[in-house]
Amino acid sequence: MPEITAQDPYPPAGPGGASLYVNYFEVGQNPFEFLIELGQYRPGIGNEPGGVVIHTRLATAPSYAKLLASLLDRAVREHEAKHGPIADFDDPASPFDVVLRSLPEFEERAERARGMPVPATKPSHNFKHR
Repeated sequence: MPEITAQDPYPPAGPGGASLYVNYFEVGQNPFEFLIELGQYRPGIGNEPGGVVIHTRLATAPSYAKLLASLLDRAVREHEAKHGPIADFDDPASPFDVVLRSLPEFEERAERARGMPVPATKPSHNFKHR
């Protein structure tokens, strides 16, 4: 891995870089930049409430925000063409519902991954497809 110097303060991308899971987004803007906060919703345990942890904040020029939007739009269209429609979010009761709704057949896939039998009755999720 290349050494970081005073002339190059940005860590190199690649295998040594951080990979962070994101299931929570906030976006703001002003005349000069778009501000994007990325984080993770973590459900509560027992009587403990869940919460959001913001782990990354981005600021970018409007032209780069537009480029990012275009790249995401293209990637979503390609994904849906290959894998089928992605569920839209209705008005979820909690942020955890958002996560579950974003993962069609989540329970079935999780149980298959663990090698457990799939129950005869599946939980009902309110998916809205495009």
